[in-house]
Order: sequence, then structure tokens, then C-alpha cells
Amino acid sequence: MGLRRFRIPGLRLTSLVAHLAITFATVSAHAQAAEPDSSAASPRYRLDPIVVTAERMPIPLGRVPSDVTVLDGERLDRERPLLLADALRSVPGIDVQRAGRLGKITDVRLRGADPRHTLVLFDGIPLNGPWIGSFDFADLGSLGWSQVEVMGGPASSLYGSGAVGGVIQFLGGGAVDGRAVQAGAEMGAEATRRENVAMTARLDGGTLALSLARAASDGSGTRDGYRGWNGLLRAEAAIDPETRVRLSGLVTNGVKELPYDYAFDFGDFLFHQVADPNYEERDRLMAGSVLLTRAVGRALSLEGDLSALAGRIVNDNAANAPGGDYQDTRLDNARWIGSLRTTLARGTSLRVVAGGEYREETVRREDDAQFGGSAFPSSVDQALHTRALFAHGHADLLPGLVADAGIRVEDHVRYGAYGVPRVSVAWNVARTGLRLRGGYGRAFTAPTLTDLYYPGYGNASLKPERSRTVEGGADGRWLDGRIEARATWHHTRFTDLIQSNSLFAVDNVGRARIEGEDASLRLRPWRHVAVGLRAARLPVAKNLTTGERLPKRPRWRSGADLDWEASSALRLFAAWRWSDSFRDPFDFVDVNGRYLDGDTPGYAATDLGVVVAPARWPVALRARIDNAFGRRITEVKGLPARGRALTLGVEFRR
Repeated sequence: MGLRRFRIPGLRLTSLVAHLAITFATVSAHAQAAEPDSSAASPRYRLDPIVVTAERMPIPLGRVPSDVTVLDGERLDRERPLLLADALRSVPGIDVQRAGRLGKITDVRLRGADPRHTLVLFDGIPLNGPWIGSFDFADLGSLGWSQVEVMGGPASSLYGSGAVGGVIQFLGGGAVDGRAVQAGAEMGAEATRRENVAMTARLDGGTLALSLARAASDGSGTRDGYRGWNGLLRAEAAIDPETRVRLSGLVTNGVKELPYDYAFDFGDFLFHQVADPNYEERDRLMAGSVLLTRAVGRALSLEGDLSALAGRIVNDNAANAPGGDYQDTRLDNARWIGSLRTTLARGTSLRVVAGGEYREETVRREDDAQFGGSAFPSSVDQALHTRALFAHGHADLLPGLVADAGIRVEDHVRYGAYGVPRVSVAWNVARTGLRLRGGYGRAFTAPTLTDLYYPGYGNASLKPERSRTVEGGADGRWLDGRIEARATWHHTRFTDLIQSNSLFAVDNVGRARIEGEDASLRLRPWRHVAVGLRAARLPVAKNLTTGERLPKRPRWRSGADLDWEASSALRLFAAWRWSDSFRDPFDFVDVNGRYLDGDTPGYAATDLGVVVAPARWPVALRARIDNAFGRRITEVKGLPARGRALTLGVEFRR
């Protein structure tokens, strides 16, 4: 299957732009702008942020020939969503689906790929669990991050298995804008509360950043509560003039009540959602790394990296009546990675990174369960390891023309060696402010330990999923950065797709195709006003073997946001999002006796916020209304999300 077989439908980007225009008109009708404050100094040109995800080495965003979106720490600090997944809703290619209210399982899909096809990193440490292959965003807070980078497109040549839809990376950093200490508290609807503290200290030749946050909520009704906390550490220091060391650490912990369970009724041969009085899940994750960098001359450096991840999930559902069904699960995930690499950097015109990596993953799962009066105990204790060699380069080929190319050869203990290449090119069209880009890459996803070994479900004869992606796009900046726009088209074909078959066991069921577009537009009509618009379309998400649309993928999503710095002490922001309905094949009777079949309905929501922070005060006051119009939102069938929720907060800054 070569590049000649991929075609770009001519009218699809046109449809996307039209949808974006409709979104803009809707938001513009409700937005009021302030006159610019001529007394306030404002930089005429905005510097590109430095990103690392797309190259595995620092490079200005404007020189990256890939589709990358950056959420900076200032924006995260200003908007303060309770959890980081809510901040990701503003990225055009991302769809967030939370199974209910605060703290419940939260999946993030990038470019319509499965959650296990999106690689999640913290300071270069993979967070996807070895057991199911995805990362649950339920317990990850939004505070303490210096930057979030979202790279769309295949990245297996850089990071290995699972990076099909792209990569989401969180970079630690602590307090924002050079402040040494930030501490705050918030309270809101459903007895929701959050306390946080972030500290930054400058060391001799380095920095130390630490942040802690705790969140809790009673939820809605009975048995819907959540308690969780996050800890984040990042320290950098110089050992000598040529050698630096960086330490990174992340801890998340969540305890969540699960209000519902599902039981099969042989009377009507349907699943029924039932209220459960004692269903609870406890999740804990710890991740850390040590990175040692030594300069060898002006252009060459050597890096050694050792990282580890350990996670535990306890799922406890005691019997609702004497002799009734129950489940008690203990799951431990672990991974460690050691890598050595060398980096050659001649300014920004030529950069090359090459190295090797060893990875080991282990899982231990113990189940004690009873269904229908019969016991079903099971145990899994398995490990996998891989070795890899990789090389990636960035070069200025001609004036205005930059290119990236890379390849990774991964030797899997079960599947042998796989080679995955990637290439992307961007051309800055002279005197137009426009940049055109395109790329091609292969990726693969090895079966997870669940897919291989879970009793009654796993299949030890599975083959890895393989995929090929071609993409094209354009972005530009005009009028000294007052107008910025970006559009991307992507097409991915899967081979040996892993899904459950008719016997509820996983198998390589065949081929699939995903194709879509996304676009964003950012306007600064006045100095202190910014308006952002975005839209994404996924017309094709199809299992080519069965002909069915892949589930949980809306055809359309769009949104907008407004940021208004009304004065030096007052800042207002608003965000609106809309999602189309999508297919969900799990049909059941809910707790109210309604038979839920077919699609999960679409929804719209509006969030509003204000920050009052006088320059002479060490205190900032915050107010936020999520889902301000109280719309009914269901992102996962049968599990309503939060309604209207007001949150008030106070923060000490120094």
C-alpha cells in the first residue's frame, strides 16, 4: 500500500472551514470586547514555545513540521479546570469521554484513535499501563505543569508501541510566572473542594519545583463520591560545567465510589444497570525518572535515562446480599526503561538524536469473584520485554524548507523485530505567512497483557496491530500574530485490528480506516482580547471487515473560547464546546427502566470564569461556572456528567 493509494477528498476541508465559520458567528454574537489599554505594554511579536515531543529534543514550535498544539502553564493556571483532561478539550483533535462525574474513568482519544493508540508521557516517561495499554486521566490534576504538548500523528519511530494517533506529553514546572509560592483553596457544587500548593526554588545552576493538590467531591445522589490527590516534582542541577542531572516524579491517588453495576437478566436476555451500595475503586500511580546529560564539545551531548512506573488498581465490589455475587480485584502494573542516546545539534538547522532502549513490563492480577452462585477465581503473572534502536533527524534543506525523518527498530520478545519509519516536511511560503506541511509514518501497537493473558478473554496467538498514516496541512500567522490558523487532514489504515469477536474474546478481526480533518483559528481583534475557534470532523472511522462504524467516535466536534483581560486586575474567560452523537454498541436497561440502545446523544456546554488579581495584592480571587446553562451531558451511555457547577476560590501568590 503505497502513497499513491491515498487521496484527499476535495470538499472536506471546505466543509470544516464552513463549520468553523458557523461556530465563530455563534460565539461572536455573545462576546463583548474591551477597548485596548494604551498604557499597558504588550510585546508586538509572540515568541514560539520550545517543544520536545515531536523531536525528542528541544526545538521552536515554528520549526517543527508536524501537527503540534501547546497549552502553556499560564493558560492552565488562569483557567484552572479541576482535572487536566478538561483542559485538553480545547485541542481540536482530542475527544474526552468521562464515565460520569468527577474522578470516574476518563478516556482521551486523539484523531479518532483508541485510547490505547494515544501515548501519554510525563517528562518522557510513558504512563500507559501495561495491562490495558491506555492511561486513565481520572486522577490527573491540572496544576503544576509548565506546558502540555499534543502531537498528532504516528510517533512509533520516536517512542515505540502505541503512538498511533499521537502523543500527549505533560512537562513539570511548578509555580507560574516566576512566583516562588502559590497556595489556594476552592469550594463548589456537589461539595467539591480543592486545595493546592506549588513552590519553585532556584538552585545553584538549577531549579526545584514541587506541587501538591487534593480534590474531593460528593457527586450526585448516593455512592458517587471521589477523593484524590497529586504530587509533582521536578529538579534540575549542574554537577559540573559539562554535566547536568534532572529528576522527575509524579504520584496520583484516587478513591472513587461507583454508583452502578451491570447484571444480565435471563428473563429478558438484557443487561440491566443496577444501583450498587458498595462498589469502590482505588487507583494509585507512581512514575519517576533520572536523566543525566553530558556535553561533549559544542555540538555533541550524551544522555542516559532511567525511568520507572508502578501502578495499583483495587476494584472492590462486595456482595449486595448474603450469598450474592461479588468481585475483588488486585492489579499491579510495573515498567522500567533504560536508554542511552547521543544528540548532535548545530543550532536549529541540523539536529540528530540516536540511541538504544531496553524496556520491561510486568503485571500481576488476582481476581476473586462469584457470579450466579459459581466462583470464578483467576490469576495472571506475566512479563514482556523489548529492545530498540532509533534515530531521528531534523534539517533545513533549503530556505523555508525543513524536514524530519526517523526510524525505530523494535525487537519484541514475542514478535521479533519491527521497523517503523516516519518523515514530515514543511515549506514556509515566502511573503505569505503561510506554511504547508505533510507527512507519512508507520506505527504499531503490540497486544496488551490483557489481550494476551486475561483468562476467558485473552488470546496468546494475537498479532500486533499495524498502521500507516498520511497527513497534510497548513498553518499561518498574519498581522503580527493577531491572526493564527491551522488545518490538518489525516488518513490512517489499520491491519490486524484487535477487537472482541462474537465469542467475547479478543482477536485480530481485520482492517480499519480512520480519516478526518481538524482546524483552529485564533484572533486578537484588540490587544487584550483573544478569541479561539476550533472544529474537527471524522467522516470515516470504519471497520473494513464488518463495514460498521467504529464506536465512540463523533463525526463532528467544535468549540470556541474567549479570553478578555478587562484590566490589569480583572480577567474574564469563556469556553463553549459541542459534540455530535456517536455509536455505542453496549445496549442495556438503565436504573430508571429505560432501554438505552443506539447512539449516545450529542451535547453542548458553556463554561465561564473570572479572575480578580490586583497587582498590589498577594491574593487572587477566582470564580468559575462549568456547564453554565445546565445542559444534560452524557459522554458515556447511561452515566450523566456534571450539571451546572459553581466553584469559588482564593489563592495566595508570592
